[in-house]
Amino acid sequence: MLTVNDYPRVAILMATFNGMAWIEAQLDSILTQENVNVTLYVSDDGSVDGTYEYLQAITQIDPRVVLLPRVAKSGSAGQNFYRLIRDVTTDHFDYVAYADQDDIWCQGKLIRQINLLNQQQAAAVSSNVMAYWPNGTERLIVKSQEQRKWDYIFESAGPGCSFLMTPWLVACVRKQLLDTSSQARYVSLHDWLTYAVCRALGAKWVIDANPTLHYRQHASNVVGANIGTLAKWTRIIQLQRGLYRNEVNKISEVCAMISKDPKHKFISRLTGSKSILYNLKLLSFVSGARRSFIDRLVLAICLALFIF
Repeated sequence: MLTVNDYPRVAILMATFNGMAWIEAQLDSILTQENVNVTLYVSDDGSVDGTYEYLQAITQIDPRVVLLPRVAKSGSAGQNFYRLIRDVTTDHFDYVAYADQDDIWCQGKLIRQINLLNQQQAAAVSSNVMAYWPNGTERLIVKSQEQRKWDYIFESAGPGCSFLMTPWLVACVRKQLLDTSSQARYVSLHDWLTYAVCRALGAKWVIDANPTLHYRQHASNVVGANIGTLAKWTRIIQLQRGLYRNEVNKISEVCAMISKDPKHKFISRLTGSKSILYNLKLLSFVSGARRSFIDRLVLAICLALFIF
């Protein structure tokens, strides 16, 4: 009979900040995952609502939960995750996953993703997610459209909370974060950076159409499901202010640094300086830029109108 020590070892990296309202349900959904041997590493970013103290109490009764010592407040979920990637030794695990503080994982999430990763001989797997709101509304968030040649420069594979990765990939991301000549540490979103590093190195990434978690939506979401008029208006403002282009440029610089494909350097040069000529040249990459046809169309229009 198999014991927990015979199951695949999964290191789960969770970033928390003032998550007391949701974290108990999320911890339960993680620690009750079947047929896996999990260790949950948590970095709290200066919570003042009792989250840190709650986690301290949990570590006293469940050795699978490891709370990292408090350090200076980073101020963002991305930087908090980068702290986890840098500081947690994951080499002796079989797999590594990211977790948010406020979702609820489907039972069997990890073992399903482990099996899929092995079947596809991939470096990572992510999935669609089921967004849900306090009023009970649910909506499937589809990220599993066919991957495009350059999509990782322009978007993530989906919410990082759905990611399962090999320790090799996490080590590659860690290497970039520790490299002072890399733009990696300045990329706002840890999930987007992880996806970009994987694809730029030529490794395989699988996006599962089956949702593996309930993606909680509330006022404190860092990114969220991007649904509704307000969310879309926020994205337009980010485009107009150049925030999205700036992130694309940082990602493209990381890719240019680690990839053997010389086109990465060309794309990095084009995204690094906004001009009509460079925008016209970027239009030639739009067909491979994002997985959704609508997103590709919007990007093409934004390039042509000099919004991006």
